Amino acid sequence: MCIHCKTNDPLTTTPLEALLTQVKKFHNANLVRVVGAGIGGLSAAIHLARAGRRVQVFEKQSSCGGKAAEHVAETAVGRFRWDVGPSLLTMPHILQETLAAAGMDMEKCCPLLPVSPACRYFWQDGHVLDEDEAFWSRPDVQKYLRHAQGIHDLSADVFLRRRPQQWWRAFFDVNVLQQARHFSKVATLKSLHDLNRRYFKDARLVQLFDRFATYNGSSPYHTPATFAIIPYIEHTFGAWIPQDGIRAVPAALERAARSLGVEFFFNTEMRDLIGDRDVATVCNADVLSAESWLPESANRVRRLRSRPLSCSGFVMLLAVRGRRAQMSHHNVFFSRDYGREFAQIFDEQVPPQEPTVYVSISSRHLPGDAPEGCENWFVLVNVPANPKVDFSGYGDIVLNQLTRFGVQISNNDILYRHEFGPKEIAERDNAWQGSLYGWASHSPLTALLRPPLRHPHHRNLFFCGGSTHPGGGIPLVLLSGRMAAEAVMENF
Repeated sequence: MCIHCKTNDPLTTTPLEALLTQVKKFHNANLVRVVGAGIGGLSAAIHLARAGRRVQVFEKQSSCGGKAAEHVAETAVGRFRWDVGPSLLTMPHILQETLAAAGMDMEKCCPLLPVSPACRYFWQDGHVLDEDEAFWSRPDVQKYLRHAQGIHDLSADVFLRRRPQQWWRAFFDVNVLQQARHFSKVATLKSLHDLNRRYFKDARLVQLFDRFATYNGSSPYHTPATFAIIPYIEHTFGAWIPQDGIRAVPAALERAARSLGVEFFFNTEMRDLIGDRDVATVCNADVLSAESWLPESANRVRRLRSRPLSCSGFVMLLAVRGRRAQMSHHNVFFSRDYGREFAQIFDEQVPPQEPTVYVSISSRHLPGDAPEGCENWFVLVNVPANPKVDFSGYGDIVLNQLTRFGVQISNNDILYRHEFGPKEIAERDNAWQGSLYGWASHSPLTALLRPPLRHPHHRNLFFCGGSTHPGGGIPLVLLSGRMAAEAVMENF
């Protein structure tokens, strides 16, 4: 019998038990677990800890960063280092805001260097074009930027900084209403390629501006024309690289999180945590993969995975002897038939036989990334998100493509070579099928209404990262983490 309530009911709770239950509830309400220490997860951890929550971060790798990882190789001539994920940073003010939330100064803890030209473009007819101030000052490009600025002025604050559930408030925002004249630029069924053909007569410029669709792993022939905002952002906010490489971004974010008391647990994969209904959890993994970790989500998983996926990447890390004077830090070597290339990637699901090749040489700005007289080449080709594709010999196809542009590189020039593709990306990053950004942005639905930040059935489960809102890329993922943290605070 309970001496307090004088009942024989074994289910009756004593005051002490009730108190312990309330203490446990308070403890759980104050604790937030973050699964995955990618850039989005680190951002969420910072904002949650700043708001007074106790935050624990669980990461299956031995360090933070997620896709923003690095690879180091020792060769006979010395040490080479590569960033193996993002290779440039734009909208640096968002990184600055995130670090400032922990009282840190970006200029001191993660100083940035401007990269100009932002990119050098090559065509097989010998034409070369630098994305620099002279390029952005061209009359036809200026006209295009004025169009894209309208998209930015109308949608940036609404889309980039608000959760979809908050968009309705924008209709009452005076600043947004003042930009209503640009609504037709956003509410359009035209593709980015259609828009680019309208503004540029030169097919090479069309191809150049089409390329910006690949920033979120999509095809310019299907991506909505609203994504003209991407080149506008790159022009307005510039292209940057941290003084210690992109790897410095997650390193600075980790220091910021630790300064707020965030606890880190590495080499620990805690998939089962996302099903814990007692503790708020922010999942930084790819939504399309993470959903399958919830045993009752089979139907939802099928629906989410029915959408076309963004592309994956085939990557070569090359330690190269010598310096190719014709190349810059960021370089793009265009294929002759862009339409055919994207059809192979997204429709036929095969690696393009004449690919567009991106080469980043960070040692151009960061001499410590390669020994003197050598360069570190990060070579990327867009390929289908399909881990079953055999890429044996594909690296030689890519190198042969570069020779068509006069880039001569022999086997003797390559001191080290490491390749990986969709299979390795899927395994390393828990990325469904090796997709880089989850859904392809091939419709207004998949572009604007990505998998939600809060799970519709597990109400204490939240997502952040490139596969959810607002999308991929360092600045957007930082904002995703912040929005996930805000959602946690509102609901718990």
